[in-house]
Amino acid sequence: MTTDTTTAADTMTVEELRTQTRLLAGELPGTLRRITLKAGGISVDVEWETAPAAALAAAPATAPVGIQPAAASAPAAAVPAEPERPAGLVQITAPLVGTFYQASSPGAEPFVQVGDIVEPGHQLAIIEAMKLLNSITADVRGRVHAVHPQDGDVVEYAQPLFDLVPVD
Repeated sequence: MTTDTTTAADTMTVEELRTQTRLLAGELPGTLRRITLKAGGISVDVEWETAPAAALAAAPATAPVGIQPAAASAPAAAVPAEPERPAGLVQITAPLVGTFYQASSPGAEPFVQVGDIVEPGHQLAIIEAMKLLNSITADVRGRVHAVHPQDGDVVEYAQPLFDLVPVD
């Protein structure tokens, strides 16, 4: 006698996972920053900036989305629009895969914070790969507009790390 221990989540297709993630993204309070989907073993990683408390209080309450296969006739929810980007924004991306660190050691002050002015060559972060520490530096003089990964996150090649707004 054999028993089938496969769950609904194990048999979910990539398209169904994508549809459910879009629904989830549409219900998040605040601005969506990043979504990561993985098909093998089913994994969804969602990162967002929370809205101010007043906006959350005014938002209508919605029921949580369950992980169930999506019906073929169900329309896909629209992915929220990206926040407005300042003109001339320069994006610093990861030159390699590794672990992102905002400071030289745990508990130390970060190299930069949002709002800081940096010069070309100024160290912004470290990416550790295979026990080697790689400095991430600014290419232009600018104000730090956004820091995308969190300290200790694993980053992928070409993943956005920092947004800089050039200043004169």
